[in-house]
Amino acid sequence: MPPMNSPTQVPFSGTFLGYLFILSCAFVGLGYALSLVPFNLDALLFLNGWGRTSEALWSFLTQFGEGGVALLMLLVLTRWTPQGQSLALKTFLLGSLFSPLLKQLFVHPRPLSVLDPSLLNVIGQPISAANAMPSGHSLTVVACMTLLMLCLPKAHRLTPWGLIGLGLLALLSALSRVMVGAHWPSDVLAGAGFGGLVVWLAVQWEQRQTWQPQLQSQVGQVGLLLAELALVIYVLTASTHTPYEQWANDCVATLGIAGFLAHWRDHRRKILA
Repeated sequence: MPPMNSPTQVPFSGTFLGYLFILSCAFVGLGYALSLVPFNLDALLFLNGWGRTSEALWSFLTQFGEGGVALLMLLVLTRWTPQGQSLALKTFLLGSLFSPLLKQLFVHPRPLSVLDPSLLNVIGQPISAANAMPSGHSLTVVACMTLLMLCLPKAHRLTPWGLIGLGLLALLSALSRVMVGAHWPSDVLAGAGFGGLVVWLAVQWEQRQTWQPQLQSQVGQVGLLLAELALVIYVLTASTHTPYEQWANDCVATLGIAGFLAHWRDHRRKILA
């Protein structure tokens, strides 16, 4: 049995993680409370209408909450952080598990399933079926960007402006779900909160049992390389509904190709050393 790891091996402070837990719970509670009041509709119509002037931006940003896109970014950008890829995989696994379960728990209708479509500015082809809360895209992008904000400074590759940039990307990508007509503001708030909780849970898991030794083995490295390559192919060939969504996919695929080649180069050097 692999050895247990002490909490101090995870490169994040307990105080920060405590704040993350409290803030995430607050967002979940705020999102649920907003879903119970008429202001949720007013906020949807206001924000969605305001987004009419920037359809290309919102269509581009909404793709960063797609699961394959987020996982590719995480695998590439957390590789130089201790336990980063182990945390990335656990975050993705927990998010993929909890998002559909939470939707079944809340069973909130999506805007397009209960409102006249003429009231909304619809961008692309957002889902109109039931089960809106929490927004899966918001959960995914907030979890992804939160983990990157935690990991990248440890690799000395991110300035304070970079942290602010990641925070803005998470905020705007989550907000884009309202702008494209796919979700209520309450769904986005709850999704953001659950995204933070997913990262918190992944760190707790990592404190007790890390996957990093297995991932650093030759078999683990080959598995990660194959996963990165598969994700690049998926992102390049995934169906999109606007050219701006495709541009977002192409940007992340380019990052993925660069990350794959750098990972392959380092792996070959390690084998030949």
